[in-house]
Parts: sequence; C-alpha cells; structure tokens
Amino acid sequence: MTAPGTAGTDVARIDAIADRFAAAIAGGDMATLDRLFTPDFQVWYNFTDATLDRAQALAFFGSYFTSVQVHFRDVRRLPTPAGWVQQHRVDAAGPDGFRLSGLPALIVFTLDGDRISRIEEYIDSAQTPGFDASRMAPG
Repeated sequence: MTAPGTAGTDVARIDAIADRFAAAIAGGDMATLDRLFTPDFQVWYNFTDATLDRAQALAFFGSYFTSVQVHFRDVRRLPTPAGWVQQHRVDAAGPDGFRLSGLPALIVFTLDGDRISRIEEYIDSAQTPGFDASRMAPG
C-alpha cells in the first residue's frame, strides 16, 4: 500500500512494479526478476555490506527464493524521485525448519524507467537465527 500524501507521483506505476517484484520473490519467478532488472542492476545488503551485480543477484535469488518461501506483509510504500522506499515485515519458511515471522525490513528501490536498477535492503540480521548471510556475498 502506497503512503498517503503522494500527489504528483506515479503511484499506480510504482505499485505495479513493486507488486510484480514482490510476486516474483514470493513465487521464485526468476524470469520476471530478469525482466524487471536493468542490465546494470545492483543489490546492496546492510548486514553484509556487500553489493551484488546483476548476474550475482540473479544467481543468489535463483538459489534462495526457489527454496525459501518469502512473503512481505504490512507493506508501506513511499514514492521518491528515483523510485520508492518500502517498509514491510518478512515471513519466510525454508528447508531444515528455517522460519522468520514478522522481521522488519526496509528496501530502497531505484528505477530506470519501468525497471529496477538498484535495491538497498536493510534488516536487523540479529533477528534472523539460522540465516546464512554468506550466501548474499559476491563469490
């Protein structure tokens, strides 16, 4: 849900892109993510201080989101001149009993046209027991 008071921004366009991204993550849909990302796409994580390029990010997403079910809830979006900021809670379930419930997260999305050129994700990794952040580092 986009925040009130966003007159003058293209809220419907941002919501459509954001909803496609969230559905692709939840469904492990790498083809949609591939189409959503610009050729120079990057993702940065605060808890590893690592930046993944497009190929590294797609490889990680392909291995992670096809084995771990992730759902965003309590979503709030605020359009920015460059894209949008999204605050939400993450629920996740994966192999070997891995579970997250209600993890607060914030993601800054940068757009180039209708495609995502950069993601900066902020979570408190201390709240994620069993989470292997080393999978999110360039390698």
